[in-house]
This record gives sequence, C-alpha cells and structure tokens, in this order.
Amino acid sequence: MPDTRCPRCDCPLGERPARTRLTIDRDVRICSACGIEEAVRDAKGQPPIAFGEWPITR
Repeated sequence: MPDTRCPRCDCPLGERPARTRLTIDRDVRICSACGIEEAVRDAKGQPPIAFGEWPITR
C-alpha cells in the first residue's frame, strides 16, 4: 500500500499528488499544496527546501 501522507507536511496526498522537484526522476510524491510551494520557489529563483529540512523532519 503506497504512503498516503505527504512526506513534506504530513497532510493527505489527495487524489492528484504532485512530484517533488528535488529528485531528477521526480519519484517522491507530495501534496498539491507543497507542489505549488515548490513551483513558486522555483519561479522566484529560490533554492528548494532540502529533504532534511522538510517540516516533518525537523
């Protein structure tokens, strides 16, 4: 059974999860809200938040 929680914020992934920009293959699924946040950071030229700094790993 696949994980149904976002590894970034621990919210439910929902029906259409995004894929994090931190991996080349984009094989880590995150919730839509986190996907939007990553896209906005990327558009602003800001670095992504590293895996070890995701809110649920702090």
